[in-house]
Amino acid sequence: WFNSKEPIRIITGLKPEVANKFRKDNVKGFIQPGSCNIYIGLTHQDYLIGVLGFSNAEMGTYDVFLKADTTPPDWDYSTDLLLYVMRTKQVQEALEKKFNREINTAMSMCFSQHDQINRYRKHGELIKKVPAGGGYNLGYLFNLGDIPTLKAAKAMFMQKHKME
Repeated sequence: WFNSKEPIRIITGLKPEVANKFRKDNVKGFIQPGSCNIYIGLTHQDYLIGVLGFSNAEMGTYDVFLKADTTPPDWDYSTDLLLYVMRTKQVQEALEKKFNREINTAMSMCFSQHDQINRYRKHGELIKKVPAGGGYNLGYLFNLGDIPTLKAAKAMFMQKHKME
């Protein structure tokens, strides 16, 4: 699914119907995709390979709420690439334009049977862990804009997964 010689790109105004179809096709388990204020698509080799969805933060010490980070489950490490992209300056700028304010952090709340989520662990900080029904409700805080470019995000992804 990944060709290291091809660039990655983002679509900052991904249409909700495209984003939600992608999410429905690729979300596994009991998760019911909800609506977001903005969707950002990740493309590679002219294909949509990931969707980020953000909503306005209603309360908390974070700027936006990450409600969607979806990639095809069969593509190894694809969510990792999407999370590197989420941390780029380009995504931060798209969010700032949409919400018309400075955006530095995103919060994600999710349920897991484990006390941490490995795919989030290297990208964000676990700031909330509450036992709940055979698992945990986990809250991760992500810093946005700490990766300068999409090219840098791709390079970090490739280095992490030993790709050439």
